[in-house]
Amino acid sequence: MELAFELSGEHETLPKSEVFACLHALSISYAEKIFSEGILVVDMQLSHEALDTLSRRLGMTHCIYEVKGMSKPEEREILAVVKNADMGNIMEQGHTFAVRVKVKSNFISEERKPLSLGRSLERKAGEIIKRKGYKVNLTNPSKTFVLLLTNQTCFFCLLLHATDKKQFEGRKPHLRPFFSPGVIQPKIARALVNLSGIKERELFLDPFCGTGGILIEAGLIGATLVGIDVQEKMVRGAEENLEAYGLTGDLIIGDASKIALQDNSVDAVVTDMPYGRSSLISGSGYFFAESRALFLEGLYQNTLNEVHRVLRTRGKAVIVSNSSSFYSLSHEYNFRILENHKYRVHKSLSRYIAVLERE
Repeated sequence: MELAFELSGEHETLPKSEVFACLHALSISYAEKIFSEGILVVDMQLSHEALDTLSRRLGMTHCIYEVKGMSKPEEREILAVVKNADMGNIMEQGHTFAVRVKVKSNFISEERKPLSLGRSLERKAGEIIKRKGYKVNLTNPSKTFVLLLTNQTCFFCLLLHATDKKQFEGRKPHLRPFFSPGVIQPKIARALVNLSGIKERELFLDPFCGTGGILIEAGLIGATLVGIDVQEKMVRGAEENLEAYGLTGDLIIGDASKIALQDNSVDAVVTDMPYGRSSLISGSGYFFAESRALFLEGLYQNTLNEVHRVLRTRGKAVIVSNSSSFYSLSHEYNFRILENHKYRVHKSLSRYIAVLERE
């Protein structure tokens, strides 16, 4: 079957990479067919159970659809696709349906706006399906069909999953029991966790866990958690935040450059490396560093060395830093860079994401 993933427009590269990372983590074979205007179409065989797991994991995908047909974004061709679709493979006796039109924000020119913005296309497509013997229910349909319009293509789809946007809103950092500024938002944290390829019950490490935001997202998909932070108040706060979501983990007050774990014991690492003044913490082992730059350079080097040591062979580390120079440093510690991404936090801060594999 062909599935269409309607990706979040919040970032150019992360949503697509997250989908592929999740498919790989779930051992689902796939072939990319189309990627255009935030729509990723992938050919795969997917069980209902795998679809449920996939949909619960993804953070930067709005909806997942099964593609039932494609055409140019012109009314006559769109309605022909709807008419030729085999509803017997979709609808059962007594099923009701609704048709929705969804337009990508950069859809086409002024002369086609009536098609994209009006309800006439929904009505006409609905009439075609109704004539096949099925009833309309706009409030609680058994099946929802979506005409997904882009500049080049209309995808006639069956909606399989729509992400509950409230789940990430409800986990925003300032709503947790323990809060500290500057932390990664839950949706981004979930994407980073997924990029690591962590599987349920595997061992997941964040060596700079802070308030526990990344650990929360890893815990919610079933990983076994270990978090480290040099500040006791952060470790206690992270523990409190995990408990708020019914999660537990081994939280350690310690130095990320001297990780108290065995060699080859961790399945995945995700962390947001320190880069601000708050990183210069008395008692961290770097208090007498000549400057913040020297301190951070030494910390990054020693941490990478430790992450490489504790990761299993072919294990992945997703590292966030405030400089692209981190990419070249990764090569020195026998990591293979699989991907890199950049996203802007605000005017004076961008984060650089490296997906590394232990060789």
